[in-house]
Amino acid sequence: MIVDEIAIASAILRLIECEKRVLEGAGATPLAALLSGNLPELRGRRVVLVLSGGNIDVTTLDRVIEVALVEDGRLCRFTATITDRPGGLAGLAQLIAATGASVKDITHDRVFAGPDVSSVRVVCTVETADRAHRDMLLAALRDAGVPVKLETGVPDPTRS
Repeated sequence: MIVDEIAIASAILRLIECEKRVLEGAGATPLAALLSGNLPELRGRRVVLVLSGGNIDVTTLDRVIEVALVEDGRLCRFTATITDRPGGLAGLAQLIAATGASVKDITHDRVFAGPDVSSVRVVCTVETADRAHRDMLLAALRDAGVPVKLETGVPDPTRS
């Protein structure tokens, strides 16, 4: 069985959150394989997983955690087009806050917003509870008339 990098990142995050254990990618692959759902013969059975190897540097661990959070829908980035008038950015922030999402980063981009000088492109990175919460946030923004485009991570060609 082959598991992709996103599944391994998710397994590493689960081990950190649930078991308080930090493992390198190779050490977390048994859990990634089990969580993938591609081992139906093990469903309902007691299974022992050998989890070993903590040789992961902090910079890589940070990236792995963020990839897994994006996969879970707990971290998302989107581009919104808002008015470039006073209060436009504050209104966007209020809409985000009203959904219970937490802003991690906002980049206000006038230069690459396009030819309409009355609007501005805003790239937002926000923390949400899960995919449903993320989707609710995006729907609330669209319902408020804010054009939004969700960014996704680099697709993994082995993941269907």
